[in-house]
Amino acid sequence: MHRRSALIFGTACLATPHLARAQAGTIRLIVPFAPGGASDTTARIIQPGFAAAMGRTVVIENRAGASGSIGTLQVVRATPDGSVIGISNTSPHGIVPLASNPAPYDGDRDFTHIAMVADTPTVMLLPGNSPLNSFEELMQAARTRPNGVTYGSSGVAGMQHLQGEMMARLSGLRFIHVPYRGTGPGLQATIAGEVDCFLTPMAGTTGAIEARQVKPIAISTPDPFAPLPGVPTYVQLGLPQLTVSSWTGISGPRGMPAGLVGEMHAAMQRVLADADTGRRLVAAGLYPLTRPYSSADYQQIHADFARVWGPVVREARISLD
Repeated sequence: MHRRSALIFGTACLATPHLARAQAGTIRLIVPFAPGGASDTTARIIQPGFAAAMGRTVVIENRAGASGSIGTLQVVRATPDGSVIGISNTSPHGIVPLASNPAPYDGDRDFTHIAMVADTPTVMLLPGNSPLNSFEELMQAARTRPNGVTYGSSGVAGMQHLQGEMMARLSGLRFIHVPYRGTGPGLQATIAGEVDCFLTPMAGTTGAIEARQVKPIAISTPDPFAPLPGVPTYVQLGLPQLTVSSWTGISGPRGMPAGLVGEMHAAMQRVLADADTGRRLVAAGLYPLTRPYSSADYQQIHADFARVWGPVVREARISLD
């Protein structure tokens, strides 16, 4: 072998372990929805700080479809070594596993729930050019139109889909569900006037609200919501059953080592303690937790959700078809 060839071969051999270690050090953060929605917004805000705190590259991958279950299933099937984790939230981890033809995973038992990041209320939006201007006017339209009114959501089996079904049952009026592939596409469709209203997590909508492309007419917080002065709560509108928020966090596959879970949880707490990150989350409609949540707390939230909301999902006969 020529000396130069030997040198190149030797250099390649030396480089290979370093390349393998660099690849092993990458964390794939699966977002189970399209870009532009609450989950995607959360991921992009926490990504830089989480990568710095972990000392590893964090790559965001959007894997939308089937109400978030396609991307979430990728997390379930991953090796539990921390190389693949995902954004977890109320829809794919809470409601989808309870649907009449659920995804092939259990929202509690098939995951290692690492850290809760924030929660966000549901806001009801009208298109900016809608002739309607209030919740009362929307309800009146539902009463007088032969086919009722349409409401969009980020997908079948989401919390907002469930809220729309409950709203129809409580009011006795017809609300026709129009699912979209995430908050981003649904918001754009609402701006274009494709639906009469849109039920969506507050996260990811603040820009459109400020630009008056959409009109907020109801919020799911128990008390008046300071970022939306004058917008009534469902309690004030006589529908307290619709008072609920959507939680968001990070989760991995079942069986992750406790030490790794502790490392990732501690890294996320450092991210959430950063003032700039907190401001960015609030600006996006994601609100800080009222107290620190441990990994065990976040795991319990998933278990409690199945217990409390299971009967509601079954009564509404929500299906992924």
